[in-house]
Amino acid sequence: MGESIYAFLLREMPGAFVRAWKLESDRLLREQLPRWSLHNEILQPALITVLLWTTLTVWLGAQILPFLLVASFWANFQLTSANYIEHYGLLRAERGPGKYEACQPHHSWNSNHIFSNWALFHLQRHSDHHAHPLRRYQSLRHFENLPRLPSGYFGMFTIAYFPPLWRRVMDERLLGVVGRDPARINLDPRQRDALVRRYQLRDSAVAASG
Repeated sequence: MGESIYAFLLREMPGAFVRAWKLESDRLLREQLPRWSLHNEILQPALITVLLWTTLTVWLGAQILPFLLVASFWANFQLTSANYIEHYGLLRAERGPGKYEACQPHHSWNSNHIFSNWALFHLQRHSDHHAHPLRRYQSLRHFENLPRLPSGYFGMFTIAYFPPLWRRVMDERLLGVVGRDPARINLDPRQRDALVRRYQLRDSAVAASG
């Protein structure tokens, strides 16, 4: 909460790659396989990409490279935008140092709008994906009484690109979902104090003791 999509982008794009590389390195170590090999499921698509881009460059010339770079960035940005709106402000409780509760349906925002669900193969029913990660996207189900976005992803992406409008639409909705308890919100650490003052929030434990 409080972090713009652009600040999230600068943190998440490189961070996602670093986390993926660590997860894949750990997997290969467990299976006693070399990290730098075709067993690496990050290097596999990277090599396919290099082959494809080289083929297109030989065929169409070097002028195709800016288009490929822009298209690739935009695709990655769309994925990052989805992550941003799917989880904005929702917190998974930390059970111990670096240990978080299992991902549950209430840890994501849902959207059950017909057209955008058809276009995205029910990607917007994200809570069911959290609860059942192996369920196919076209089979994801909608559940009531879970955090819900006011529009489909196409509309929410557009709103997110204008941070003041995003905060106006989403902050009070988020506070309603968590009972205005800052202990249940994933707050931007740089803005925590300002957000607590702006929305006059009190931790539930403090409120109960007072």
